[in-house]
Amino acid sequence: MKKDKGFTLFETLIASLLLFSMLTILLPLLSLLAKEQYNNIERLKITSKLHDELQGALVGMGTYPGKYTIIPYRTPAEFSFALEGEYLKGCAEWTNAKQQTEEKCLYAILE
Repeated sequence: MKKDKGFTLFETLIASLLLFSMLTILLPLLSLLAKEQYNNIERLKITSKLHDELQGALVGMGTYPGKYTIIPYRTPAEFSFALEGEYLKGCAEWTNAKQQTEEKCLYAILE
């Protein structure tokens, strides 16, 4: 009797099971990593724009904008500026890709 050199049904099922179990673990992780990468880029762009707006408010010296909304990346962010003693506080608030509200504040010394 000649021996076949192919795969048995059992070997094929085990290989398929391993492949699908790895996919069910990796796909949600890749999705989470993509969201975190988007959130980090978004946070960086909004912080950079907040810094630029804070510098612009310092150059204006006297008129500080209240609250306004701009879109530095893809998400609208609400910028607000307020005097706190000898500091000018600039804050940005936005909703990230995980639908959570984030806030970033920067301070500048008034001289």
